[in-house]
Amino acid sequence: MMIMKNTFRRYASKLWWFPLITGLLSIGMGIWCLFSPTSSLTLLAYVFTALLLLAGCMNLSYGIINTAPHSNWGWSLALGILEVIMAFWLYSLPVATLVTAFIFGVGIYLIIVAINALCESFMLHSYSGEGTWLFVLLLLATLFFAFIFLMAPVAGGVAVWLYIGISFITFGCYRIALAVKINRINKRMGL
Repeated sequence: MMIMKNTFRRYASKLWWFPLITGLLSIGMGIWCLFSPTSSLTLLAYVFTALLLLAGCMNLSYGIINTAPHSNWGWSLALGILEVIMAFWLYSLPVATLVTAFIFGVGIYLIIVAINALCESFMLHSYSGEGTWLFVLLLLATLFFAFIFLMAPVAGGVAVWLYIGISFITFGCYRIALAVKINRINKRMGL
């Protein structure tokens, strides 16, 4: 138990608010997708790229700070590197290409982060099993809507933004619930 407590202290106690911030950003992005589906796709692509860069920097920081054994720091580091590379790639594209790349990039990104989050959920389950079913349900909904989005992103018109908006919102809810759970575990373990 002492090894788990020390690992958890280094893994999450100081940074429980990182998932909270990324969750709020994801929900904000999802709501924006729902309320302005076609108003300014280029602006939405640039905002998404900026948020992706921010999330990548946060995941890089989280991975670099939490290098304790059994803390799964490598996943955060790898995801952060992927997010930063994807953001710089999107920024380097011409505007016409950016919109198309953005449409496919969002769908693929949501699938990758949802699968990564499923791994986080099962790892966190070893500290506290309560609420894991909610995490898995939110992440499966994220995967479902992201796959629907990728099946016909351009042909779906406004309905596509409904799927991608819901995907962002369900992923954001997961991240906020994760932050709350980590904070509760901190308090229960006296960290």
